Amino acid sequence: MPRNVAVVLANDPGTGFAGPKYLTDVSGTALIDRAIAEAASWPVDEVIAVLGPDAEDVAARMAPTDATIVIDPEWEEGSAASLRVGLDVVVRGPSTDLVVIAHADQVGVRSEDVAALIDAAVDATAAVPKYRYRRGTPIVLAREMWERLLGLEGDVDLLDLLETHSDGVEEVWFDHLEAPRVEHPEDAGKRR
Repeated sequence: MPRNVAVVLANDPGTGFAGPKYLTDVSGTALIDRAIAEAASWPVDEVIAVLGPDAEDVAARMAPTDATIVIDPEWEEGSAASLRVGLDVVVRGPSTDLVVIAHADQVGVRSEDVAALIDAAVDATAAVPKYRYRRGTPIVLAREMWERLLGLEGDVDLLDLLETHSDGVEEVWFDHLEAPRVEHPEDAGKRR
């Protein structure tokens, strides 16, 4: 039976937050807790959360979880560092077929959307959602793709990378908009 893992990246420091971004209240729940709970509802066998900015504070104040929590001490180097940390945990764990790469500041991702992406990725190197007319996240990567990403450095936009390496990339169309990301304090109020 295939094994799928969600890697939830909490590596964007954000701007203007009064405290750690991932502890921001969204409908009575810390952003990180909500993101992990949503990822746990997806058709995955494990959730790995990679903490970057304010990691120790965020980890100390998170709700209890079954997710694997890892800290990326090099998150300031760019997004590739957190991606490497998450994928390294996947590689060292039980044999995994597909990895769902998600952002911890993007709450509201539908479980059925992730299921459709996973189905599309079974015979592909990756599956990318297209929300109406724009590609977005989360992204599902097959083993051959995520093993290549372990050597990346700096800031990496996976959508751009998959655009330039499009062989085997399946696009899954959705007739709704992408769940927005919480990038500024006022965005948290919009997610209520």
